[in-house]
Amino acid sequence: MSVLAEEFEAGPRLAQLGMTTADLLDIVRGAVGARRNAVAFHPASAAGLFSWLEGTAQLRRVFLSKEGWELSRRDNIESVYNPRLGIKIIFQNAERAGDPIFEPMAANRKGAASARAVDLGQIELFPEHRIEKEQSVAELNANVWILFVEAQGPNVRAEFSRPKAISDEQYAGFHERILLVQDGEWDNPGPLSDDGEPPAEYEVTVSRKG
Repeated sequence: MSVLAEEFEAGPRLAQLGMTTADLLDIVRGAVGARRNAVAFHPASAAGLFSWLEGTAQLRRVFLSKEGWELSRRDNIESVYNPRLGIKIIFQNAERAGDPIFEPMAANRKGAASARAVDLGQIELFPEHRIEKEQSVAELNANVWILFVEAQGPNVRAEFSRPKAISDEQYAGFHERILLVQDGEWDNPGPLSDDGEPPAEYEVTVSRKG
């Protein structure tokens, strides 16, 4: 497994995948901002739900503005898909992400549809099962990449990684991990107070450790 943590490593790899670090950080900002809209009167799951809804929406705003990307809901998995590149991207709230030692963990259990999507994405490892060369890469066999975003109060961490499998309803093993935001790299204001006022405008700065 390769773990890319520096921009000089991550940038070229992301370019091969048809995106930039800035693209992914735009999605992270959208998800984190939406999470902060949850107040004490909302259900306990609201912060995570808001984050997932806006993270997925921002994922599509970013990628569907680029040539070759399309919206996908196959098997009820909300994602974006690029037939030419043969990759699919899913937004995922995380209990852990952006850690150079420990692999990311999803905030919710992964079901059979997610497991099937990840498993089928490994087909390139088994040449005897490849689709015919004259066919375009099938969505079922697309490599699945996950944008993991962990937000614990003011601390935000994120990574873009390609899982190998799902076991016991959790991602198990990764082919590649690209660390976008590690511990201490996210500079944002404190949590919003539950005072009924609309959220203030704010900017988020991400500083990579040199």
